Amino acid sequence: MQEQTLGRRIQEARKAAGLSQESLGERLGVSRQAVSKWEADATVPELENLIAMSRIFGVTIGALLGVEPEAAEDRSEEDAPKAPGEGAEGAAPAGELTDRELAAVEAIVRKYLEAVRRPRWSRRKKIAVSTGICGAALAAALALGSGFSALGSRLDQVQGQVYGIESSVGSQIGALAGQIRDILNEDSNLFAVSQAQVTDYDLTAETVTLQVSAQAKSWQDNTTALFTALLSDGRQFSAEASGKNGTFTAQNWTLPMDQEILLSASLTTDGVTAADQLETLYDCLPGNFRLDVWGGFSQTDWSNQWTDFQGDSWPQTSKKLTLGGLSLSINSYGGDSHSGPAPTEVELCFFRDQETVPESSIPVPEALELWAEAGFVEMYDWTDYTFTCELLPEETLTAAVRITDDHGQTTWTILCAYRLDRSGNVQTPQDLPADWHPGDLL
Repeated sequence: MQEQTLGRRIQEARKAAGLSQESLGERLGVSRQAVSKWEADATVPELENLIAMSRIFGVTIGALLGVEPEAAEDRSEEDAPKAPGEGAEGAAPAGELTDRELAAVEAIVRKYLEAVRRPRWSRRKKIAVSTGICGAALAAALALGSGFSALGSRLDQVQGQVYGIESSVGSQIGALAGQIRDILNEDSNLFAVSQAQVTDYDLTAETVTLQVSAQAKSWQDNTTALFTALLSDGRQFSAEASGKNGTFTAQNWTLPMDQEILLSASLTTDGVTAADQLETLYDCLPGNFRLDVWGGFSQTDWSNQWTDFQGDSWPQTSKKLTLGGLSLSINSYGGDSHSGPAPTEVELCFFRDQETVPESSIPVPEALELWAEAGFVEMYDWTDYTFTCELLPEETLTAAVRITDDHGQTTWTILCAYRLDRSGNVQTPQDLPADWHPGDLL
């Protein structure tokens, strides 16, 4: 008696339904050759094709896969799924998998991984025949004293083909397992879609304000929802949600800032509560609610100048510096889940040495206009923002952009810095600090 494989069960079910390989392929949207390969166990059908065939043949997926002996039409009334609304746990609407079928689908990977690892008789027979032929050839080769190398290559080739088939089937089983996991996870979710966003924050109190919404797959007029936030340190917070047409929302929900905020929601109907995980917000920390700023000057002109004698020293060479060609980039660091700051004031400032008051400053209204239009700044200006000064030996000039945002933060970002040594040579300080403030030593 031949082993009942998936391919053989598909073939028997197809013939019992009075369908040819070609007609079955047309109903599934695949070629006749694909159906032929399934029935020959050369390939494994995709999950959606397995589901479609179970409905065409009138059997459960479990019966088709051999993990459930009964066909759909043989199930007793006690086993049959109840119609929607009858209150049977695990019942599924028409066209969807029942809990019994889902349980059968969960066994696919285990069942077929075991089948793949267990060599079939036909395959062993092929290997045995090949080995017998090779053994006879080997004896002849030894007797004749030639052909040994060719024989070994042929045996390796046969073994390689066998291993290749097993590897291909194993890969298909692995892909099928991934599809099963996705289907089971999606089917078990309480909510069709959900969304969470940080709408505001308070850096002084170190809190974030969230807006969370979730659309339930099924609900009643008396269904209520509760959102829960679990922080990385184990603290837990809850917020009652308002609902309309199955969409439940919590607005202005204030939580402590944290590295990870795991959000979940529960639905309660007629005293029965079920919960489901929604999503995780990452990096809700003070340092991530800031502006990401980059920039510099592309034109740097130097010219030498001579100073008078100073005491007994030799004349010193100062340099006249002109900066121009401003490039400036400003973006919100927070990302899609954060409502980051918006600049309200942008100004170029030029400091000599460790002075805290700028030697000169230039407002940059163009940056605010660009932010209002697009929500970010990418600007290049070659004429409007220039600066000229004279540097003496051992003096340093620092050009920085000061940005004030709508949450009261002030961000300083160095655009460039230059220093003259005692000989009048220009030096550029390395590793400019990201948290620089006026008066800091470079």
